[in-house]
Amino acid sequence: MRFFATLIALTATLVLGSCSQQHEAGRLAPPASEDDLAGRRVATVAGSCYDMNLSQRDDISLLLFNFDGDALQALLTGRADVLVNDETVLNSEIMARHGIKVACKGRERFPTALMFNEDEVGLVDRMNALQKEMAADGRLDSLERFWLGEQYLLQDTLTHLAPEPAGEEEPLRVASVCSMAPIAFMLGDDWFGLEPDLARELARILHRRVEFQLYDATSGMMAVKSGRADLMIGCIFVTPERQQEYLFADPYHSFTSAYYVLDHGAPGETGSFWTKLCSSLKNNLIREGRWRYITDGLWETVKITLLSILLGALLGVGLCAMARSRRRWLRSAAAVYNWFMAGIPLLVLLLILFYVVFARSGLNPTTVAVFAFALNFASGASGVYGTALDAIPRGQTEAGLALGFTRLQTFRHIVLPQALRRGLPLFQGQCVSLLKGTSIVGYIAIQDLTRAGDIIRSRTFDAFVPLLVVTVIYFILAWLIGVLIRLAMPKKRAL
Repeated sequence: MRFFATLIALTATLVLGSCSQQHEAGRLAPPASEDDLAGRRVATVAGSCYDMNLSQRDDISLLLFNFDGDALQALLTGRADVLVNDETVLNSEIMARHGIKVACKGRERFPTALMFNEDEVGLVDRMNALQKEMAADGRLDSLERFWLGEQYLLQDTLTHLAPEPAGEEEPLRVASVCSMAPIAFMLGDDWFGLEPDLARELARILHRRVEFQLYDATSGMMAVKSGRADLMIGCIFVTPERQQEYLFADPYHSFTSAYYVLDHGAPGETGSFWTKLCSSLKNNLIREGRWRYITDGLWETVKITLLSILLGALLGVGLCAMARSRRRWLRSAAAVYNWFMAGIPLLVLLLILFYVVFARSGLNPTTVAVFAFALNFASGASGVYGTALDAIPRGQTEAGLALGFTRLQTFRHIVLPQALRRGLPLFQGQCVSLLKGTSIVGYIAIQDLTRAGDIIRSRTFDAFVPLLVVTVIYFILAWLIGVLIRLAMPKKRAL
């Protein structure tokens, strides 16, 4: 009973957002300037200019996160004392809803522009010409007033200020490293914000349709560098270091940094535990049809898992045959392959295949992910096959041959059923490991089940409900794998 009481108390703490760390954070006076950050835990996005600047300071504890929403969640739960981000990323509605405020702003203003691969000179020239045209006819000013002036908060239903481009040409691939209003954010399957509208204008004059993909900051830069994306959006500051590696269009605006802290004077949310839980479920799953992110992500996860298991199982048969071959060079090749797969992290393998090996191949991210997971799965599957076969006494094969069976008949009717009963439990473990491993595919812009939770959190800044839903679904999928494996296991024949 004590265990369940503790679990309920912990759940209530997460849902209500009343971690004791918040009170510890509240004892620190809000910083009046950037010089007052000493001794504080500062949260920001990895790969951002804040990461580069603040990492040089040894008087603060820098906490790095992949997404803006995760960094904000660290502030809300008391894991960080200060959040540093662009002054426009958190609008007034978000700050009022979550009880945060701007403590101070940075001294320097950063020009902000769309970022391109260094080979896309022609595309940058078209973007510059477009921005000059939009500035001359007032469209750029209109976009900035609507998004940066928070006029979009007054709209019941958002519509695109820039026309939807259409065309049969190669799509304009846009990598977004931001999923927060008003710069760039998702509603359903569509993208809204200041920079998506700028990208749509560029696609319109190029007569190309536009495709948006969500990346974390580091992966987005890799996507642009490798040619996986044509340009990157997400309030990208133009810095001398970035200009050495990338091309930038002319800055469309300039922003400064803002240092956000908890506003302890803001009114807290009232209501019972169940009222707040129901409100959280509605906000995370029902509002804006956010449950569709979960269903779409579930389909991607199931698809990648099943295809990787099927392909990896077949490759594992060949690898097992090589490992048991009489030819020494085949055994050595299988050993080297298994050694390589055991030594390289799966995430690194996925990134190498996506951003290096197949960078300009045109293969979509899902295909690359299936190939990467299948290569890794084949190594584990071949080990399972070998272990199961070695568990069958050699006398079983000799007895089958003595009874007049061929080697193929002996393997099929005598060895294989026994090997399956011994190997399938191990094979189940490999399948479950692969399922859980697919949670990293978000690094190559696949909106799987885990990334679906990230997208919801970037809109609601509620960590508990999205993570709980994702966890339960993974648990159910792992259980279903076990059920299917047990159904496939051959039954012992009665004598």
